[in-house]
Amino acid sequence: MNGTPKSRRGNTNTHQEKEKENNTYNIHNSQNHNSNNNIGEVDPWTAWMYKPRTISLLLCGTCLLIWASGALDPECSSIGSISSVRRGLWAMIAVFLVYSWLQAPSTVLIRPHPAIWRLVHGVAVVYLVALTFLLFQSRDDARQYMKFLHPDLGVELPERSYGTDCRIYVPEHPTNKFNNIYETLFDEFVLAHVLGWWGKAIMIRNQPLLWVLSIGFELMEFTFRHMLPNFNECWWDSIILDILICNWFGIWAGMKTVRYFDAKTYEWVGLSRQPNILGKVKRTLGQFTPAQWDKDQWHPLLGPWRFVQVISLCVVFMTVELNTFFLKFCLWIPPRNPLIIYRLVLWWLVAIPTIREYNTYLQDRKPVKKVGAFCWLALAICIVELLICIKFSRGLFPTPMPKWLVMFWSSIGVTLLMFLLAWSWHNHRSMAKKRL
Repeated sequence: MNGTPKSRRGNTNTHQEKEKENNTYNIHNSQNHNSNNNIGEVDPWTAWMYKPRTISLLLCGTCLLIWASGALDPECSSIGSISSVRRGLWAMIAVFLVYSWLQAPSTVLIRPHPAIWRLVHGVAVVYLVALTFLLFQSRDDARQYMKFLHPDLGVELPERSYGTDCRIYVPEHPTNKFNNIYETLFDEFVLAHVLGWWGKAIMIRNQPLLWVLSIGFELMEFTFRHMLPNFNECWWDSIILDILICNWFGIWAGMKTVRYFDAKTYEWVGLSRQPNILGKVKRTLGQFTPAQWDKDQWHPLLGPWRFVQVISLCVVFMTVELNTFFLKFCLWIPPRNPLIIYRLVLWWLVAIPTIREYNTYLQDRKPVKKVGAFCWLALAICIVELLICIKFSRGLFPTPMPKWLVMFWSSIGVTLLMFLLAWSWHNHRSMAKKRL
């Protein structure tokens, strides 16, 4: 008699638990459906872009490989071995990029399409693998290998020094007495300087942190100017033109852009629901803007460990910028070569999801957590680039760093370490008093 009521109660409880699970599942699905509607991913006009067609693309890729490789062509052996190797390498990279485009894990970014960021991830992996191969070569062989990427490379180039004549007024100049300032102001890299800091402001979204990076990189140029002539700048070029004009204007414009997107109301309506052609055009262009704007909470003064984490971000940023100059010096790549532009564009595309992932990692309160795929990949690329610079720079810089500069950075490091220890000790004492 006692067994029957217990069994019924057990069945009733099981049935109620299943109903709760179903209700939770339905609520979760409805929330996901509403969020997808907000970003326009399930709009009837664009739904086809988000449906997987992996088998169809696999068949199309197979047909393309048959045509490009000459697998069914009996006369394909007439191609030279060098051309075959080159075509094979490009085909290998293309196959990996297609795989990344279709099968790689998606990132935190969904605009303009998740597949684009999966493709960027694949390109970054290819770049990391190529850097690893370059790391195992000698410096002379690496310089000659660069000819496969661009025919103008592999030739030693003179380095330009911006600090040869630092006079503001040049009386002996025949046409322009302020020629030094004129040439510096109208240098093509001034615009690139401004655009670079505008992009950094959009990614980091924290003005004090941007100024730390701005002043910090100028200190890096001052530190390594005995190694690279390109870092030898006049005082007015470094302080006035770089920090107070170019960097300031780029940071100001970037923070204006950040405030615009921060104050914007994000109510995405599907393309098919737009009332007129102008609305459809605006919605199409809006696909290349953020689906929502997340506020980055860096809080470097939250604690000693958070301070170290934020400073580490600044160190990685400055290392990536320094790698640009040392790589082009060691590998004989002129500043106007398109490879420099390709690398900067790739780093910009990689940095966008990397900053988002790293900030999410800092704000996550889970006891066990890990950084995202882009964050790991960016750090790996930075490390391998740095190793290449260290290996290939042996014997190229005979002038040692001045002793006063070594003492300056040593004192900075010791002071920072003592500050962190005192901060940690103070927090430990405060926590001990609260427990009592």
